[in-house]
Amino acid sequence: IKVVLTRVVSQEQSQRMQSMCESARSRVDDLLGLLSKSKMLSILYAMNCDPAPMRFSEIKQRVDSSSTTVTRRLAELEDNGLVTRTAYATVPATVEYALTKDAISLQPSLESMFEWVLNRADNFVGN
Repeated sequence: IKVVLTRVVSQEQSQRMQSMCESARSRVDDLLGLLSKSKMLSILYAMNCDPAPMRFSEIKQRVDSSSTTVTRRLAELEDNGLVTRTAYATVPATVEYALTKDAISLQPSLESMFEWVLNRADNFVGN
């Protein structure tokens, strides 16, 4: 009975996973494509370490990248609803960036992915 029950549960899990995958596969691919861009994870990590909004220069300094790359990545994060950009009418202009609730909710998944890689460092193909 235990083997049959396990097999039924496995089939149900498999069907549920297949259904989820079919409906979300292209969006997951899009998200992974976004996250795999140069300095993207570094920017998310830097912004996650400090819950307060950050200025551009602070983000740039923490990720040690060019202004062009940081500007592009922040714009892509904003376009995808992961970062908000707030411009203040000051001289010189002050702009702050903050993670959205969606970006904050993504963090545990990113941490799990990093843990998975670290736990398999010797076997991981990316080594």
